[in-house]
Amino acid sequence: MNQMQSFIEKAKNDKELMAKLDTLGASGAETDKIIALAADYGFNVTAEDYRQAVEQAGPHKKGELAEEDLEAAAGGAGGATENRYNPEVCSKYTMVHYNCVGLLTMTCCDHYRMVYLGASHPDNRHTCQMGVFDYHFSI
Repeated sequence: MNQMQSFIEKAKNDKELMAKLDTLGASGAETDKIIALAADYGFNVTAEDYRQAVEQAGPHKKGELAEEDLEAAAGGAGGATENRYNPEVCSKYTMVHYNCVGLLTMTCCDHYRMVYLGASHPDNRHTCQMGVFDYHFSI
């Protein structure tokens, strides 16, 4: 397991670290701040490691789904979930936003759903169960 994967696993099991990552992500922090936080926890993460993790974790990732992705697609987006719905904030969205999926899709809103329609149909359906958005995104 590489350093970025190890850091992600640590974050999934450490509420304090996850809260710090969520704060950084919500504020639009630069990659170097996330790398510095990883270093604070003893992980040697590079900008390239982070870029690849973002590419692989995004709600629009391409390719076949792994078993855990299939489970996540059936009921949400992946990672832990929490109620992030705020009508004043969410009503401004027209598509998936940071608040819907969190950093590296690790803490998704309870109301966000992404359904992968299959390799022969290269669209993903993104919905907010609170009615904020419902659209297809071609990959």
